[in-house]
Amino acid sequence: MSRLIYIASICFLCLACKSVYYNTFYNAKQHYNIAELKRVESENPGSRITPATYRALYQRAIVKASIVLKYFPDSKWFDDSLLLIGKASYWRADYAEALTKFQELQKLFPQSELIPETRYWQGLALWAMKRTNEARTTFSLFDKKTDPELYGLSNLALAEMEASQGNREDAIISYKTLLETLDKKHKLRARAWQGVGNNLLELNRHDEALEAYENVLKSKPDTRTNFETRVKIGETLERQQKYDEALETYKKILKIKRLRIYEAEIRLKQALIYQLKDQVETAEEIYSDVGKKYPRSEYSAAAFYRLGLIEQKSRKNLEKAKELFEKAVREDRSSDEGKLALQRQKDLVALERYQSQIEKAEDPQKALGPLFDLAELYLFNLGEPDSALSIYQRVLTLSDSSDLAPKAHYAIGLIYADSLKNEPAAREQFQLLLDRHPNTPYTIEARTRLNQNRDDDAQAETRFLEAEKRIQEGTPAQDIAPIYRQIADEYPNSLFAPQALFALAWTYENDLDQREQAKTIYEQVQERYPLTQYGKIATDKLEGKFLDPPPEPADSTQTQPSDTQPDTTRSDTTDTDISELRTQKTPPPKPAFKPDVIIGGGIMEAVDADEEPQVVEEIEPEYPEEARADGKPATVILRLLILKNGSVGEVHVTSGPELFHSAAVKAVQQYTFEPGIHEDVPRDMWINISIYFEPPE
Repeated sequence: MSRLIYIASICFLCLACKSVYYNTFYNAKQHYNIAELKRVESENPGSRITPATYRALYQRAIVKASIVLKYFPDSKWFDDSLLLIGKASYWRADYAEALTKFQELQKLFPQSELIPETRYWQGLALWAMKRTNEARTTFSLFDKKTDPELYGLSNLALAEMEASQGNREDAIISYKTLLETLDKKHKLRARAWQGVGNNLLELNRHDEALEAYENVLKSKPDTRTNFETRVKIGETLERQQKYDEALETYKKILKIKRLRIYEAEIRLKQALIYQLKDQVETAEEIYSDVGKKYPRSEYSAAAFYRLGLIEQKSRKNLEKAKELFEKAVREDRSSDEGKLALQRQKDLVALERYQSQIEKAEDPQKALGPLFDLAELYLFNLGEPDSALSIYQRVLTLSDSSDLAPKAHYAIGLIYADSLKNEPAAREQFQLLLDRHPNTPYTIEARTRLNQNRDDDAQAETRFLEAEKRIQEGTPAQDIAPIYRQIADEYPNSLFAPQALFALAWTYENDLDQREQAKTIYEQVQERYPLTQYGKIATDKLEGKFLDPPPEPADSTQTQPSDTQPDTTRSDTTDTDISELRTQKTPPPKPAFKPDVIIGGGIMEAVDADEEPQVVEEIEPEYPEEARADGKPATVILRLLILKNGSVGEVHVTSGPELFHSAAVKAVQQYTFEPGIHEDVPRDMWINISIYFEPPE
């Protein structure tokens, strides 16, 4: 009997142990499912669920599943736990940890039935880490016969990758290829047609986009896709300026019972159309109604923010505008338009400050600084180009011969060209800039805008760089001076003329020790190019004592008989004086002068553009040797200037481990982009980008 009891006890313990680690995994899965529900719910209109809420739930799931990994390594739910931790880490935006778990599962359990699903999630993690080539390879591993569901999802992801990189035509082809493989009732058809429509819309193929959106609605989409598609139909009609049809589309949305949860969003869209139709009072009624009906929400914040814009721009009632912006901030400070309202408050305070400074300036010249600040505030912050234009014109009346004049001409040209679409007036301003101030940094963009030949600049630059190269090779200074003179004489209106003339003066002063000649040439720089940086440096030189001749040696015969003072005393003293003077050299001109254009340079933030720059080709960053000892993953955040030709201009490191800075910069300098588009033309734009470093195996 005792033996039977013993055997029964052993069996009970085994079952209890299995029950423990099953219950542990079951609890982890429960937490994961709750997190999923909260994440989906957070996307609903008016939801108060923040990412922090559902990320905390995912973390609980990770903690529970980690117990299985730690204490029950032989459990049949070990691979399930790895997959669950990976997926939860993905939704927590911890892509490196997610990828690690997916790779561990494939390595430890190559025969697991979870391998296909794991590979799909691995592709998502790689894509999120911007390792697009690896992601493409991973998504391409699926076979339609063996993994039909994952095959469809992976091909949908491949199409969306093309779209995210701005490859619109390729994306459309990918979506349509996927559609050919899907059954008529497949649930992915709606998303695929939606992708087709969205990319056609970006290509301004409006009628084709509308046709694609109709196919979405025929494919029985889920509630969210249904809503998004109907909104896209309305937006497409807006782009075609079919405002009444757009309004009718939005009215239909409000009549569909399951879409009424989006009422506030639709009402805001209707109000914007009424503004476009110059029915401002109707728009205001809608905004006021939304503000009352949806208090303390992103929608009420948006409503009061837009009411504030009407008061500011249409009625010029700044006090009322400030009140409405303040109310928008109180409604929902964290929403996008709540943040915009807060910025508007600050802008209007700055506006009053600049206006006060201008009024109090007794000398008109002292008002120039605040005037420029006010003009740029109107142009870049408040979106009032007409107000900015009048102020820049006022600046010109006060300072047409100062160093602010070229900047004002350039700004006026930009406003006419980009904001007011008055091309003749823009060309007139750019030409005035070239005629009156040909050697300032702003002439580069002005010539580009006028499509003028820049051969002089190119030839002058070639000659200048040739002179610098010969200096490095040891060519005597007296042989270099004629090259600088030739550049200044033959290309007087090029950007390199002031630089070459300054270099000539510097050479006479410091290398050839011909001070009078140097002084004469510095005077020429000052006279010809007063508004350039070289003209200003030359002025400083001429006002200082650097060009004074060295003092005559003291007459030693007055203090000491010549026969008791060696002859070397006088020469040593003289040499010392000259040496001291030569230590006060002007730094030589920089090699390829490429000045920055200060007035925003026409440079905008990508987030404000119609289309942001998209990566066409990316280079995998090289993991630094000095960081291999730790072998940890790292992320570096960079700020890039993407030029209108798609190349990378400036690169600035924003954050990330210092060991990885150089490698990150080196990698992005080799990237190519589709340039950002604003108002149908490519523009230089600032973007932020993350570079992820995977430690080598």
